[in-house]
Amino acid sequence: MPKQDRSVSFPLRLSHEVDRLFDELIHRPWGIDRELQGWNPSIDLYETSEAFILEADLPGVKGEDVKVEVKGRELILQGRRSMEQSYSDETFHYQERCWGDFVRRLVLPETVDKDKIKAEFCDGVLHVVLPKMKQESKGKGSKE
Repeated sequence: MPKQDRSVSFPLRLSHEVDRLFDELIHRPWGIDRELQGWNPSIDLYETSEAFILEADLPGVKGEDVKVEVKGRELILQGRRSMEQSYSDETFHYQERCWGDFVRRLVLPETVDKDKIKAEFCDGVLHVVLPKMKQESKGKGSKE
């Protein structure tokens, strides 16, 4: 019986593992869980000179069903998307849209001024501003 060539599967598995580790390394500073289960909103997180900005897509979520809070060094986004319509008499052929409770937790950098965080929810997008702490200027009070 001829020996099977398995040399193709190893590089593919290695490539997948390298991609996973690289993805984990990039997202680790924020503590973002990449293995999401159920429905979790998609988020964008970017930085300006003054703040970190988080935007979360929450289509179909009502403002009163969204909560943003800080506990310790974690920013917690949680809420609920309700199913608007009953489908008990329908036959689904394909379903991707999810509903239910969600929770996203992000570890905040120490440079975030937790007392000045502001959140706004408009048109299904949650916009959270995470201001950076003001750094005291060097040489303050010194004569130059």
